[in-house]
Amino acid sequence: MALAVASFCVSALLQSPNRGESPAPKKPKYVFYFIGDGMSFNHILGTEQFFAVKENKGEIERLNFTKFDTRNFVTNYSTSNPVTDSAAAGTALATGVKTANACIGVDDQDRELRSILDVASELGYKIGLVTNVGINHATPSCFYGHTSDRFGFPKLVNDYISSDVAFIAGSTIMDMKSGPEDPKYEKVTTAQLAERIRNAGIELTLDIDKAAKTRGKRVALVANDKENKHVPYVLDRREGDDYHTLLNHSKAAIDYLSREAEDGFFLMIEGGKLDYAAHEQDAVATFYEVREFAQAVQLALDFAEQHPDETLIVVTADHETGGMSLGWDHYEIRMNLLLKQRSSAVQLTKTMQKMRAEGKRDWADYKKLLSDEFGLWSVVPVTAEEEKLLKDDFYNIFLKYGPMVDGLYNKSEYIVYHAIGILNRHASIEWTSMYHTGMYTPIFANGVGEEKFLECRDQTEIPKTLARLMGGQL
Repeated sequence: MALAVASFCVSALLQSPNRGESPAPKKPKYVFYFIGDGMSFNHILGTEQFFAVKENKGEIERLNFTKFDTRNFVTNYSTSNPVTDSAAAGTALATGVKTANACIGVDDQDRELRSILDVASELGYKIGLVTNVGINHATPSCFYGHTSDRFGFPKLVNDYISSDVAFIAGSTIMDMKSGPEDPKYEKVTTAQLAERIRNAGIELTLDIDKAAKTRGKRVALVANDKENKHVPYVLDRREGDDYHTLLNHSKAAIDYLSREAEDGFFLMIEGGKLDYAAHEQDAVATFYEVREFAQAVQLALDFAEQHPDETLIVVTADHETGGMSLGWDHYEIRMNLLLKQRSSAVQLTKTMQKMRAEGKRDWADYKKLLSDEFGLWSVVPVTAEEEKLLKDDFYNIFLKYGPMVDGLYNKSEYIVYHAIGILNRHASIEWTSMYHTGMYTPIFANGVGEEKFLECRDQTEIPKTLARLMGGQL
């Protein structure tokens, strides 16, 4: 009798639909997707080391997202090369499909792809995109655009207008007023593209408060709607430059979406200027950009405290830029030698060009500038050989209006390029490239479903995981 009862109980347990099954995973109502453009492990660690020294902390204070319980790394190659560009990597992060370099939102056969934005919109989420570069630059465009030419900026504006993006913010609208003489390139200015957006019924504004408080209407927030001009690096901000920032634009996006999104929102935030600084091999400018990126992540963490069981935060990168190495010289990193740098390479180039236009031709003036802005001679010891290199640049290139060093997005005078190289090397920081490398990129996740990102091995799996957690599929 006892055996029969026991057998009955076991049979009942095995047949019960409510016993032994894991509950269905909770769907995140609020999804934050952070992309540090060009950010890999050494950009993060270098930032932590630099500010530990700058703020006299005695030991490294980890950036907020590196404290997430879920941490992983992924590959990021494209179909055309082991080293990806931002278009192919952005497409992978937006659509879950690998493509060729230069392609945005299409595969390497030029077929249009669905993105995580499409999935989110179908599920009722409101969509927001924030960057501190152009709103039609590679990374944000990968979420709404479709083209095999990442520099087709006017076409990408048209794609944005036709999309479901409710809130977008960035430095400017990338123009096509110059470029190859090819019919596919529509020659158009930033101002004309801005007018095109306004004519579509979108509230395009330079007013952050207005953008945040607009209701029942799509919003485009930019720092400049007249010319293709980006906000300055964090390092270069002076009085009046702290209005249009990644942080303030992100705050406005969260405010807008929180009020507009009854069924939740999906917000992608890109630290785009981080990549620019790394292309220029400017370590200090890069560290400041990474820190502001982390401050934007803190906004999401603060939001999650108010919505602890409804929020998912994912932080990743599209690729590594610059091949940054920390500690090439005698097992040391000397971050203290970087503390005197007050301007980026881009800003110092502008200062020198202004001095040249004013007729200043004395080496002593430029040597003093390098000392004041980079700490050369005053803090950083400069060898006779290094000083000769800088003087040769001054006489042979600077005064003769010679060629510039192309950092992809900005150009620097050779004297500035060599000066920042000297500064970095004395601090025991080196760079292997002015472009991208094939290095792994990180993932950090916090909140609803975060453990699922431990299963990712390639960046294409990140948006697919997001889609499944949100209740859809890519």
